[in-house]
Amino acid sequence: MPSAAETISLPGAMPGTQRQLRVFSFGDPGARPKAYLQAGLHADEPAGMMILRELCKLLAAVEESGEITGEIIVVPMANPLGVDQALNSAIMGRFELRSGANFNRAWPDLVSGLADSVRKRLGKDSGENVDLVRRELKRRIAALQPESPMMAQRIALARRAYDADLVVDLHCDDEALPYMMAPDELWDEAKRFAADVGVHSLQPNGDSSGAHCFDECFAEPWQALAKEFGARVPLACQAFTFEMGGVLDVDPKQAQRFAQGFLRYLRRIGCIEGAAPRHRANGLNEFRAFEMLDSPAGGLLLYRQKLGDWVSPGDVLAEIVDPTAPDLDTEPTVIKAGMKGCVVSRRLSRQVAFGDFVVMLAGHKRPASGKSKSLLA
Repeated sequence: MPSAAETISLPGAMPGTQRQLRVFSFGDPGARPKAYLQAGLHADEPAGMMILRELCKLLAAVEESGEITGEIIVVPMANPLGVDQALNSAIMGRFELRSGANFNRAWPDLVSGLADSVRKRLGKDSGENVDLVRRELKRRIAALQPESPMMAQRIALARRAYDADLVVDLHCDDEALPYMMAPDELWDEAKRFAADVGVHSLQPNGDSSGAHCFDECFAEPWQALAKEFGARVPLACQAFTFEMGGVLDVDPKQAQRFAQGFLRYLRRIGCIEGAAPRHRANGLNEFRAFEMLDSPAGGLLLYRQKLGDWVSPGDVLAEIVDPTAPDLDTEPTVIKAGMKGCVVSRRLSRQVAFGDFVVMLAGHKRPASGKSKSLLA
């Protein structure tokens, strides 16, 4: 068992509707480096939950053997509010049904006014400056008001993540290859992390258009201060998002393999003692360009390419069949690639409506069609 398995009671919107958040802690509180890993912020994305469950088993074993030198916080199911939302047995965990808010958008802004609040107190020692900034972030999070169950849940997570050296948020797509997203400032380190975990590809965060996702909430303060003060305030928090395959990728053996990868990286950064193994040459793809293709019609969705296939401009990715077409010889509507790229993600349901997302291509050169858009769309 972990050194601490904390149960946090969250307020309900109505009497008798309280929920609980379970947090697993390994190592000594306050030890460095500190890592925070969570899954299921979008509660209908289960792949990461299984991975972190397996990771907790591995961490319990290395803690028992006295190998943990840092502090590691794991939240396998970060959204008990969302996981309890269901319609006809289908979990509706991406948006809070009461407010319509996306659980991974509009996280608290910890950047505004931060530079001015610490400017006069910064010294020459970068380590002391990092401690100062973390105290200021703690003060800001402590001042947040839980005006709703959703905000209370966010505050509970933020209080455990704000001072971490490493923040990891696990998600998954409908159907997808496992991939990692990272900001440009952390690209080189992200390559090492992605190689350790063994994911298919590394992709930039892209333009979130002020979305304030979970990982951005904790990375952006340090990015802003580094731009303002240079080396006096280093990037003291590395925050990454992983898309761990698709919603059907809840397989114990696969989860164990990825959990071993996360453990490998935690050892590499010093949370766990011992020499980290050499990086494996796993054929990691580095993608910088994307094409998100929507359906031009409603109907039945037939894929002509598999996940991992490389395509060229003009290749048919999918067909949309209208089962009600009066002419039985009516040709299906086709969706064609506008760029050279790899099929990384696609829609799970084989029924599609006009305008629905169908497939994402990832490659190295932007499509001439101009259909590339934010990965957060």
